[in-house]
Amino acid sequence: AMQPLETFFRNEGYQVTNISYPSTKYDIETLVRDYLHPAVEKAQRKSMQKIHFVTHSMGGILVRYYLKNHPLESLGKVVMIAPPNQGTELAELFADSSWIDTNTGTAKLQLSAQQDSWVNQLGPVNFAVGIIAGNYNSNLLTAWLLPGEDDGVVSVKSTKVQNMQDFMIVNEKHFKLRGNI
Repeated sequence: AMQPLETFFRNEGYQVTNISYPSTKYDIETLVRDYLHPAVEKAQRKSMQKIHFVTHSMGGILVRYYLKNHPLESLGKVVMIAPPNQGTELAELFADSSWIDTNTGTAKLQLSAQQDSWVNQLGPVNFAVGIIAGNYNSNLLTAWLLPGEDDGVVSVKSTKVQNMQDFMIVNEKHFKLRGNI
């Protein structure tokens, strides 16, 4: 899914690790432990350079959880594309359905927009992060279900997180954002 961004950054001269993970099988803690953490450790062993993160959707939440529990001295820049930092209403509305192409499985419920949800217990970030949100939604149902501007999966408001350094809105759908930035 992140192939276009991987190609872009490789062409810009960056060493890139594109981390794939089975978002529909495990909870966020397991995904961080089994996929993100080993990849970051490997990247640290390979290079003394700063480690930057560019994420899409739930990937931003994995990075938030990772950095909360594993602060990096070598942390560079963090850019989150369409992250459900305050959850998404679709997580609980379609918890028992794969009708909407959000995450299915355990992690989906962790991304609930309820105030007491897992994602809303992460707290503010303690690292510099820029967020890119989308505001194009051609799906009448999700446009009606999501509050305010949204990208079809996450509302613009829900992408924001306390202590973010930068924020911008792009007129694009959730899944197209990762290839059209």
